[in-house]
Amino acid sequence: MDSGVSIAAEKLVELTAKYASQITVKDEEYVRAVGFSSKEMAKRVVGRVSLWLISQETNLLYCRLCTKGPFTKRGMFLHLTRMHHAEIKLLLEEEIKKEIKAVL
Repeated sequence: MDSGVSIAAEKLVELTAKYASQITVKDEEYVRAVGFSSKEMAKRVVGRVSLWLISQETNLLYCRLCTKGPFTKRGMFLHLTRMHHAEIKLLLEEEIKKEIKAVL
């Protein structure tokens, strides 16, 4: 189970960074990442993890993980994917495990 969780989390890192950066994530991107049957779960997990990643003051985005900023949407996305990839993956793994436990 853990390897499947890890693979799913890895596939969702970029989508999470995108969502947190307030860049639109289309349904088909979730489907491409985790498949149609897991799309809704992926959306919930991405939404929850995204809340921990950024803070916003007016139109400026700041990283909650390292307090750097301000960033544009694109700058925030690049910062999260380059600097915090591993941390986001760990957060996603934890949330995915919670989702699975809730179903079982």
